[in-house]
Amino acid sequence: MSDTKRRTERSKIKGAGAQGDLRRYTQQIWLAGLGAFSRSDEEGGKFFDALVKAGEEIEHRTREAAGMVEEVRGRMREKASDTLGRVERVLDDGLSSTLGRLGIPSQRDIETLHSRLDALTELLQELRGHEKSAAQSKSDKSQDN
Repeated sequence: MSDTKRRTERSKIKGAGAQGDLRRYTQQIWLAGLGAFSRSDEEGGKFFDALVKAGEEIEHRTREAAGMVEEVRGRMREKASDTLGRVERVLDDGLSSTLGRLGIPSQRDIETLHSRLDALTELLQELRGHEKSAAQSKSDKSQDN
Protein backbone atom coordinates (compact mmCIF):
# COMPACT_ATOMS: atom_id res chain seq x y z
CA MET A 1 0.00 0.00 0.00
CA SER A 2 1.26 3.34 -0.86
CA ASP A 3 1.72 6.12 1.58
CA THR A 4 -0.99 8.18 0.03
CA LYS A 5 -3.48 5.38 0.25
CA ARG A 6 -2.71 4.83 3.90
CA ARG A 7 -3.16 8.50 4.68
CA THR A 8 -6.49 8.55 2.90
CA GLU A 9 -7.72 5.56 4.89
CA ARG A 10 -6.53 7.09 8.14
CA SER A 11 -8.34 10.30 7.27
CA LYS A 12 -11.50 8.35 6.57
CA ILE A 13 -11.21 6.59 9.93
CA LYS A 14 -10.53 9.91 11.68
CA GLY A 15 -13.41 11.52 9.81
CA ALA A 16 -15.75 8.73 10.83
CA GLY A 17 -14.54 9.07 14.41
CA ALA A 18 -14.98 12.84 14.32
CA GLN A 19 -18.50 12.48 12.99
CA GLY A 20 -19.29 9.99 15.74
CA ASP A 21 -17.81 12.32 18.34
CA LEU A 22 -19.82 15.21 16.94
CA ARG A 23 -23.01 13.16 17.05
CA ARG A 24 -22.29 12.02 20.60
CA TYR A 25 -21.48 15.59 21.63
CA THR A 26 -24.65 16.91 19.98
CA GLN A 27 -26.68 14.20 21.73
CA GLN A 28 -25.11 15.17 25.08
CA ILE A 29 -25.95 18.83 24.51
CA TRP A 30 -29.54 17.87 23.72
CA LEU A 31 -29.80 15.69 26.83
CA ALA A 32 -28.23 18.44 28.98
CA GLY A 33 -30.83 20.89 27.67
CA LEU A 34 -33.65 18.48 28.48
CA GLY A 35 -32.20 17.93 31.96
CA ALA A 36 -31.92 21.68 32.54
CA PHE A 37 -35.50 22.19 31.40
CA SER A 38 -36.73 19.42 33.70
CA ARG A 39 -34.79 20.71 36.68
CA SER A 40 -35.91 24.31 36.09
CA ASP A 41 -39.50 23.07 36.01
CA GLU A 42 -39.04 21.26 39.35
CA GLU A 43 -36.91 23.90 41.01
CA GLY A 44 -38.90 26.78 39.53
CA GLY A 45 -42.05 25.64 41.35
CA LYS A 46 -40.15 25.38 44.64
CA PHE A 47 -38.57 28.78 44.05
CA PHE A 48 -41.95 30.31 43.20
CA ASP A 49 -43.46 28.85 46.39
CA ALA A 50 -40.56 30.27 48.40
CA LEU A 51 -41.14 33.70 46.85
CA VAL A 52 -44.86 33.55 47.67
CA LYS A 53 -44.09 32.63 51.30
CA ALA A 54 -41.56 35.48 51.60
CA GLY A 55 -44.11 37.90 50.11
CA GLU A 56 -46.77 36.79 52.60
CA GLU A 57 -44.37 37.35 55.51
CA ILE A 58 -43.46 40.82 54.26
CA GLU A 59 -47.13 41.70 53.76
CA HIS A 60 -47.94 40.55 57.31
CA ARG A 61 -45.10 42.61 58.80
CA THR A 62 -46.10 45.62 56.71
CA ARG A 63 -49.70 45.40 57.91
CA GLU A 64 -48.53 45.16 61.52
CA ALA A 65 -46.30 48.20 61.05
CA ALA A 66 -49.14 50.13 59.40
CA GLY A 67 -51.41 49.27 62.32
CA MET A 68 -48.83 50.51 64.80
CA VAL A 69 -48.35 53.73 62.82
CA GLU A 70 -52.12 54.28 62.74
CA GLU A 71 -52.34 53.71 66.50
CA VAL A 72 -49.54 56.20 67.21
CA ARG A 73 -51.12 58.67 64.81
CA GLY A 74 -54.43 58.43 66.67
CA ARG A 75 -52.75 59.00 70.03
CA MET A 76 -50.79 61.96 68.67
CA ARG A 77 -53.95 63.46 67.16
CA GLU A 78 -55.74 63.10 70.51
CA LYS A 79 -52.86 64.70 72.41
CA ALA A 80 -52.66 67.54 69.90
CA SER A 81 -56.40 68.12 70.18
CA ASP A 82 -56.23 68.18 73.99
CA THR A 83 -53.28 70.57 73.92
CA LEU A 84 -55.02 72.82 71.41
CA GLY A 85 -58.14 72.86 73.60
CA ARG A 86 -56.10 73.89 76.64
CA VAL A 87 -54.31 76.61 74.67
CA GLU A 88 -57.65 77.94 73.40
CA ARG A 89 -59.07 78.04 76.93
CA VAL A 90 -56.01 79.87 78.26
CA LEU A 91 -56.17 82.39 75.41
CA ASP A 92 -59.94 82.86 75.81
CA ASP A 93 -59.61 83.41 79.55
CA GLY A 94 -56.75 85.86 79.09
CA LEU A 95 -58.55 87.74 76.34
CA SER A 96 -61.79 87.90 78.32
CA SER A 97 -59.92 89.19 81.34
CA THR A 98 -58.14 91.85 79.28
CA LEU A 99 -61.36 92.96 77.56
CA GLY A 100 -63.11 93.11 80.94
CA ARG A 101 -60.38 95.36 82.35
CA LEU A 102 -60.78 97.63 79.33
CA GLY A 103 -64.53 97.84 79.94
CA ILE A 104 -65.48 96.00 76.75
CA PRO A 105 -68.49 93.74 77.34
CA SER A 106 -68.30 90.03 76.66
CA GLN A 107 -70.63 88.10 74.35
CA ARG A 108 -72.53 86.88 77.39
CA ASP A 109 -72.94 90.46 78.66
CA ILE A 110 -74.31 91.55 75.28
CA GLU A 111 -76.73 88.60 75.16
CA THR A 112 -77.95 89.45 78.68
CA LEU A 113 -78.50 93.07 77.64
CA HIS A 114 -80.46 91.92 74.56
CA SER A 115 -82.70 89.76 76.73
CA ARG A 116 -83.33 92.60 79.16
CA LEU A 117 -83.98 95.02 76.30
CA ASP A 118 -86.49 92.58 74.75
CA ALA A 119 -88.26 92.26 78.12
CA LEU A 120 -88.38 96.06 78.55
CA THR A 121 -89.70 96.48 74.99
CA GLU A 122 -92.53 94.05 75.70
CA LEU A 123 -93.33 95.84 78.96
CA LEU A 124 -93.34 99.21 77.22
CA GLN A 125 -95.69 97.91 74.51
CA GLU A 126 -98.03 96.58 77.19
CA LEU A 127 -97.99 99.96 78.96
CA ARG A 128 -98.70 101.79 75.70
CA GLY A 129 -101.52 99.40 75.03
CA HIS A 130 -102.97 100.17 78.45
CA GLU A 131 -102.53 103.93 77.90
CA LYS A 132 -104.36 103.74 74.58
CA SER A 133 -107.15 101.73 76.16
CA ALA A 134 -107.38 104.19 79.03
CA ALA A 135 -107.33 107.17 76.67
CA GLN A 136 -109.95 105.57 74.48
CA SER A 137 -112.17 104.80 77.45
CA LYS A 138 -111.91 108.45 78.57
CA SER A 139 -112.83 109.67 75.10
CA ASP A 140 -115.70 107.21 74.95
CA LYS A 141 -116.95 108.43 78.34
CA SER A 142 -116.65 112.07 77.34
CA GLN A 143 -118.57 111.46 74.15
CA ASP A 144 -121.27 109.68 76.08
CA ASN A 145 -121.75 112.70 78.34
